[in-house]
Amino acid sequence: MKADTALIHTIRLERWEDLSGLESEWNDLLDRSPGHSIFQTFPWHICWWRVFGGSHELLVILGYADARLAAIAPMMITRGKDPLGRTQNHVCFIGGENHASDYCDFIIDPEIPGALEALLENLCTRSTAYNRIDLSNLPGHSPNHAGILEYFKRRSIKAGIEYVVDAPVRILGDRQADIKAANKSSLKRHTGFFRKSGELRFHRCGSEEEILGYLEQFFEQHKSRWARTASPSQFFNSDQRNFYRELVREVFPHGWLRFDVVLFDGAPLAFHFGFEYRRCFIWYKPAFDIRFASRSPGEVLIKFLLEDAIEKRLAEFDFTVGSESFKYRFANQVRSVNRIIAFRHAGDFWIYEAVRRGKSMLKTLLGRNAAPGAGSASPRQGGFSTAGEP
Repeated sequence: MKADTALIHTIRLERWEDLSGLESEWNDLLDRSPGHSIFQTFPWHICWWRVFGGSHELLVILGYADARLAAIAPMMITRGKDPLGRTQNHVCFIGGENHASDYCDFIIDPEIPGALEALLENLCTRSTAYNRIDLSNLPGHSPNHAGILEYFKRRSIKAGIEYVVDAPVRILGDRQADIKAANKSSLKRHTGFFRKSGELRFHRCGSEEEILGYLEQFFEQHKSRWARTASPSQFFNSDQRNFYRELVREVFPHGWLRFDVVLFDGAPLAFHFGFEYRRCFIWYKPAFDIRFASRSPGEVLIKFLLEDAIEKRLAEFDFTVGSESFKYRFANQVRSVNRIIAFRHAGDFWIYEAVRRGKSMLKTLLGRNAAPGAGSASPRQGGFSTAGEP
């Protein structure tokens, strides 16, 4: 059934300056929007756009019910290659293209009928500036997922959906089972080694200054750790380093950023750059001292973080995107992240489908004997898939 969008007025903002003064309304809407994450907050988008937005065109669509903000599409227009190598414009979520945002979504007030459809109607009918709408990093458990697919189907817009990656999570609340997970034998063994060998301490940084003081060591640990793999660290790129500095400055004051350090004899053994948002701990970027890789400092880090989440009675420990094998050891639920692509021209859809099916057949042939969850790294190097893996 077609939703009533008559009462929803949409406007487009194409310059970041036009969003000034919108933060309070944006965050108020987030409080009414179920299922959203840190990656939909206003400060997150500020940080991403400051560092990475230069080569893209902003396209933020706002939906109002009377004077009340009811919906946001935090989008941008970017240029990319289609399967035939043609350069085309496509519209996508801010933060999704370079995998900085693990989960991307529309922000919707569920009490306003037609809010999601009003955004999609604006995207699909009010511009010829792009060839496709690419909704990457869309959580499979998003409350908007079914509505997006239903809208494209009803409008006879050719759209494809594909699974992208697992997103393992531990739903907390069964205290006995949670404590058992944090006390797996390997975690106890590796933690015990460091405790017997020196002073081991878990520390949560309490100020921007303290985090910024550690950040260079964090970058260096990450670069050293990934130098031993086929995928060099993203922190060789100055924009990536600047993005993390911006997150400290913009997100930390809201109380959402968590920067934790495991200290061994006073020196950083492991770091974790992550978030605590809406009673959910969000695993984002770990690093460790590779000199101790054989003693699995990554497991020591996870033990401390799990124990902290249990003690605070958080609702979830979200390992976010990536099928690194260690995540499945601690998760008790596996979510998925998907990609929905809608095409302006049917011919582009059939090209996409042919390429997708070809890749799927090739992957099946090459991976026939591969075990599921065998340790593939996440798109942003969020795990410990070689030495030091939990």
